[in-house]
Amino acid sequence: MPSNIEKCYQCGQCTSVCPMGEQEQTYKIRKFLQMEKLGIENEESIMTPFIFYCTTCYRCQDNCPQGVNIVDGVLEIRANAVHEGKMLDAHKKVAQMLMDYGHAVPNNTAGREKRLQLGLAEMPSTAQGSDDHLDEIRTLLHLTGFDRLIADEMPDMKVNEGLTLTKAGFDQPIAEESA
Repeated sequence: MPSNIEKCYQCGQCTSVCPMGEQEQTYKIRKFLQMEKLGIENEESIMTPFIFYCTTCYRCQDNCPQGVNIVDGVLEIRANAVHEGKMLDAHKKVAQMLMDYGHAVPNNTAGREKRLQLGLAEMPSTAQGSDDHLDEIRTLLHLTGFDRLIADEMPDMKVNEGLTLTKAGFDQPIAEESA
């Protein structure tokens, strides 16, 4: 493993400087590394959302007296989880937007209006405004297997309160169903 986690002797220096650890007391980066080092793959090591909370700020790694490549370890644990289809719902939504629009944050009505006010084209010259470019992105995502990671997700995606995602962006209020 490129993270050389076998050098970790559980001193806790990584956890003590972790910004996520300051926010969530149960977040202990050394615990994830230890479980990976020991080859423990259970629901706690893979399913916990905490493995996705690392901001890759490298404070843990900079503080490690053993020189363990901690962030590489976290990224490898994440990659293994994702390849097993275990992702946070928020990440799945972003991935689906990338598949649908070629962007993690597609242009919406407000963005188009602001662009017009600024004298710009309503849509930027990006994948969202080009079927050919979007097809290229989708082809790449398919060839890498990315599309299969989220294939059974997102049947009717709702984003934020009262908004729905359309081909044009975040536009229309979600209609309330009458009882």
